[in-house]
Amino acid sequence: MTARSRKTSLSPSDSRSRPRKRGPLRFLVRYFIRGLLFVVPLVATIWILYTVFDWIDGLIEPPAGGTWHIPFIGIEIQGETFTRRGFGFLVTIAGIILVGLLTSNVLTRWITQKIEDLFTHLPVIKQIYTSIKDMIQAFVSEEKKFDKPVLLAFASDPEVEVIGFVTREEMSEFGSPERVAVYVPQSYNFAANLIIVPRNRIRPIELPAGDVMAFVVSGGVSSATQQAEQLAQGPATAQE
Repeated sequence: MTARSRKTSLSPSDSRSRPRKRGPLRFLVRYFIRGLLFVVPLVATIWILYTVFDWIDGLIEPPAGGTWHIPFIGIEIQGETFTRRGFGFLVTIAGIILVGLLTSNVLTRWITQKIEDLFTHLPVIKQIYTSIKDMIQAFVSEEKKFDKPVLLAFASDPEVEVIGFVTREEMSEFGSPERVAVYVPQSYNFAANLIIVPRNRIRPIELPAGDVMAFVVSGGVSSATQQAEQLAQGPATAQE
């Protein structure tokens, strides 16, 4: 058998085992994608923060008279000050903090309570106000609601489980004190489901709730849960 015939008698598996040469276009595409993975989340985060800052900064408009008088304090702010970048943002944040102090003060709490009672007794407005308040309290208040991640099974011998968050430990007002309410978020979507199940159908997840929420919302591609598990096992495991 000649050398030429030996070259042509290579099997398809031998040809597949040979390393393929990467051309310049493949090289550029590879590093372009790597650049996107770094730049897009960074730019999107900065853009969102800037948009929120710009929106809050525009909530305070310059006074029509040219000067803003603060009662009881005797401070006067010239209208030109309102046009400075960031002043409206600082005033808005300071105002929210001031309202928070008033709601915590015994002397002024009754005023805020009266305002809240008015909004919670008006038809239609009651549903809007209470829904928004409950949602904000669930995420940012001291008593957070989405802090108990669990695995939810729909059968006693489950082959499929979903990730959710226990929002109510018992449902006595619905005649089911032995059941719990589980909030099940959806990936890449603001929608979610609220499921009432027996307590024995849930298993707690021993991971930070924020990392579990990120895992669900990202469709399972977030590595936050893996990093949390490595940190829990110790620095040696995290280095491996």
